[in-house]
Amino acid sequence: MSSRRFPYLLILVPLAFAALLLLARPRRHAIAKPASTAPSAKLASSTEPPVSGADDKTKKPPKDAAKEPPKAATVPFVAGEALDYSASWATFSTAATIRLEAVERRNLYGWETWHFRAKGSTENPVRRIFEIDDEFDSYTDAITLASHQYEMYLNEMGKTEKNVMELTPQGTVARGGIASVIVPPTTRDPIALLESMRAWDWERSPEMRTPVFDGHNLYDVHANREAADEQVSVAAGNFHATKIAIHIFKGATEMQQTRFTLWVARDTKREPVAMEAELPFGTFRLELAQIAPGNPK
Repeated sequence: MSSRRFPYLLILVPLAFAALLLLARPRRHAIAKPASTAPSAKLASSTEPPVSGADDKTKKPPKDAAKEPPKAATVPFVAGEALDYSASWATFSTAATIRLEAVERRNLYGWETWHFRAKGSTENPVRRIFEIDDEFDSYTDAITLASHQYEMYLNEMGKTEKNVMELTPQGTVARGGIASVIVPPTTRDPIALLESMRAWDWERSPEMRTPVFDGHNLYDVHANREAADEQVSVAAGNFHATKIAIHIFKGATEMQQTRFTLWVARDTKREPVAMEAELPFGTFRLELAQIAPGNPK
């Protein structure tokens, strides 16, 4: 296992607050636990307010419910969508570029999933110090928007690393035949979290809570709406956006000396138009530079 720590992934993760997660992780990566061999159980439904368009799990299902496939969550993204971001750090106005993609919707081990991808590269002059070209892939359940598989392909300072893992909810059995990490039901990886925040109904439910696994450690994320409508100007245009404050907990303790903020557009696509992390070693800001509309399937 690699012993790499900050700052290699800092400005390349798809969500700015993941910088803190990487900084806080231990020197040695957490070892993936083998999945339970107990009989498979149904995925537990989230105790959070439902994602917009999701089924109400508290209602008694009709007698013929087993014959009807569950409905996918209503989401603002489509297959083929690509969002390009520019990342700034301290005095570097363009420290890195990042592309966030909704690659496709596909079947994974019997689950209907969204395949998301985030790719990032440092830009000069930061690249002269940290030459980084990384990719993160997330396979996210199309119904619950929880994570099933998370992949990291790292190319940093001449060293490469590949890490592919299945996120197996407690009480269920792994399906993929790969390294499995046992997690609480509804756990998301950082990319799935970002896309879930786009789909969340912030008007009806101004707070979202979910466990998040960053590839090394498990955290509890509490996100709440700070402002219903703020004007945000970025290279991609001017947007009315919902401002969301994000708090990260390790156990019952909130990680201090940090501030994470996300702005989600108040349009039908709900693009994350800006992300900011205020950390002891500087402020990181991602701004939407360009939108590729995607191809609905």
